[in-house]
Amino acid sequence: MKATAIVMRKELYRVFSDKKMIFGLFVMPAMVVIGIYLLMGIMAASMMQDRAAHEPTILIYGASESFQEYIKTIKQDPQQPGIVTIGNTVYHIVWTEDESEFAAGKDRIYSGDLDLLLSFPEDFDEQIMEYKEGAAAPDLKTFYNPSEDYSDNARRDILADIIEPYRQSLLGQRIGDLEQLTVFTVDKENDESVIQNDNKAQGKLFGTVIPYMITILLFAGAVSLGTDSFAGEKERGTMAALLMLPIKRSAIVYGKLFALMILSGFSALVYGGAMIFAMPLLYRTLGDMLGQDLRFSPVQMCMMLIIIVTLVFLYVALIALCATFAKNMKEGSTYITPVYMAVIAVGVMSIFKEEVVDIQYLIPFYGSTIALKNIFTFEVTVPGFLFAVLSNLLTGALFAWLTARLFQNERIMFNT
Repeated sequence: MKATAIVMRKELYRVFSDKKMIFGLFVMPAMVVIGIYLLMGIMAASMMQDRAAHEPTILIYGASESFQEYIKTIKQDPQQPGIVTIGNTVYHIVWTEDESEFAAGKDRIYSGDLDLLLSFPEDFDEQIMEYKEGAAAPDLKTFYNPSEDYSDNARRDILADIIEPYRQSLLGQRIGDLEQLTVFTVDKENDESVIQNDNKAQGKLFGTVIPYMITILLFAGAVSLGTDSFAGEKERGTMAALLMLPIKRSAIVYGKLFALMILSGFSALVYGGAMIFAMPLLYRTLGDMLGQDLRFSPVQMCMMLIIIVTLVFLYVALIALCATFAKNMKEGSTYITPVYMAVIAVGVMSIFKEEVVDIQYLIPFYGSTIALKNIFTFEVTVPGFLFAVLSNLLTGALFAWLTARLFQNERIMFNT
């Protein structure tokens, strides 16, 4: 035990005596996390504001007289015939009867210079007025670009704000009272239609991507420490000196692992603290934009920190196991890269998983990512949370034991 403590102090001194390592482990992660969250909030708010501020441009080809008259009844400024304002949306409408301009409009839709193109069939009003039972209804064509947000939103909004009311007005002219066609309504007088768990709704905003980001950042932070402590010692030749000391090799392994656990645990707490500090800023920004009261409770914070700390222990033990096989830092990074890819794949799998049973939290790596995801939505169960923590501890202990066994192999440790 004394030997283990000596090795642990040696590893801790090596890190805490190096200002660059202190900055890389404890300062830079906080700056990165806070910066990422602030950037996410700024970008999301900017995107929403940009969409709200955009004024769609609509080209209308061959518009019927009735539609032109209808537009005159709803536009607010007679001095601006091409401007139609409905609610908070300002539409810029361009009228044309030129077929070449209509063809050019399709190209402008494709390039994103035009938001929407409407095409009325010939004799639209005559077909409406002379309609007979069984005849084909005139078809109003829309052309838009769903890969462009402005174009996609413009089509949806103009169909709802202009085309549908226009259709209802024509229908009213044809049959008179529209109420006789209304067999029943849906939620017309129901202000309590939406019944949802607000915590789950808020968590869905972040519960897919952020847990994935957490696991990736934690693994990336532990890689440099673990690789340097094991493969780096071999490369510098200090590992051989350690192995020649009159102490058990398992003491060397556990001393290094305990030191890495402490260092990575501190680093994880820095990540967690930074997220707890930055998340309310992100919640406040998006909450105001989305009209939701976004909160992050103390229970969620504690559960998240416990998962993070135990997950760091698992990552450190796994990285140590891989790095023990390596002769130098470069080879250690090569061995760890496939493991890193597997961690990324597990994180991606968790994004698309909606429902899990408690036993699935026992799956190493996967269970922790799912637990982090469900912590955001208040859907994690107490057994599931405990299973995820237990899985991290037991799997990490297994990797630590395997690493200690490898230290007994002379061929591996001395690269013979």
